[in-house]
Amino acid sequence: MFHVGEFIVYGINGICRVEEIGPSPYDKSDPRTYYKLIPLNNTMSSSIYTPVDNERVPMRRLMTREEIAALIRSIPGIETLSVPIEKQRREIYRATIGELLPEGYVRVIKTVRRRREELAAAHKHFPVTDLEYGRLAKHLLHSECAHVLGLSENEMEDYIVAQLAAAE
Repeated sequence: MFHVGEFIVYGINGICRVEEIGPSPYDKSDPRTYYKLIPLNNTMSSSIYTPVDNERVPMRRLMTREEIAALIRSIPGIETLSVPIEKQRREIYRATIGELLPEGYVRVIKTVRRRREELAAAHKHFPVTDLEYGRLAKHLLHSECAHVLGLSENEMEDYIVAQLAAAE
């Protein structure tokens, strides 16, 4: 269970602050306990109420500095996604991101980057699906890392590149 004031990752909403823990604000007869979450990077959504035992939308604690450092070191060895049937690409991206695993974000980012290079070399159009999911995975990864490290989301690309270069 999370605590009031804690920052968590809540589905593709990204980082949220646990504002309150209590009964349902909508149904007083609902016996479940709810989190009131405030999205950090989504100003369009004022608050989210979700049951503490919600199994439909995954939630997890933010990575620690050590976990971020380990993830960055592991990036070169993280494999891209395999998409055996092109029509399944969107579902594979969605499922991978939906697991909320930082390694999954990296897999999508690397897959989209590789695909962009391949399509550009073949002078082919870059599909919107790849663009959308690549941006989403990058945003989810960079916003979480930036929050934990005290950087801006825009600084994360350079930070990751510098860390990878230093590790070589």
